[in-house]
Amino acid sequence: MDKAPEVMSEQELVHALDENAAAHARLGTERLRLLAALDNIGYAERVGARDTVQFIEYRYRLDHHRARRDVQLARALPKYEAVSTQLDEGNLRPAQAEAIVLELEKTPTTVPVDDLEFAEQRLAALTHLPPIHLRKAAIRARDILDTDGPEPEEQKAAARESLTLCSVDRGVKFKGYLANENAELFRTLITTGARPHKAVDGTQDPRPREKRQADAL
Repeated sequence: MDKAPEVMSEQELVHALDENAAAHARLGTERLRLLAALDNIGYAERVGARDTVQFIEYRYRLDHHRARRDVQLARALPKYEAVSTQLDEGNLRPAQAEAIVLELEKTPTTVPVDDLEFAEQRLAALTHLPPIHLRKAAIRARDILDTDGPEPEEQKAAARESLTLCSVDRGVKFKGYLANENAELFRTLITTGARPHKAVDGTQDPRPREKRQADAL
């Protein structure tokens, strides 16, 4: 950028934003490939992380939900040739690819591969739609592909949600199960709130993880 934004004309600002968006998309696509390669070689586990999700979550200070979806997309993307091609050509942005791929990933294995590929091709061609509309289109396509299939796993999981509270001396014990979006939100909030903090004197957080998670809750 040769000029400061404050002195740019309207046309220059739009052009600069266009170039920035294109560069951001290219870097985002490259990042997905890097994530997939890192995940394939099991690097995160070798350096002590639970998995690639935890590794990028802490190394790059991401919310758990964001890190998990990034890794899910990186792992799944090679299976979707039409979406990958549109990404490479700059016609789709990573957020659009995520909307398509992560919804199609929920398609039951009973759906024929040819039908799934056809749906993917049709969705990948909708390059003018924002992610939220692509996600809705992918959900509709998935429903059409599996009109007589089994109940979606998400609904089964949601039906099993529960929370049990038991009063004890000076407190309460609890146990339960959350599914889908509720589980992701809960995990994100706890993980974010339970990150260790240095004390005033600079020493490491003395609280064990279980205590930090209780404090976060």
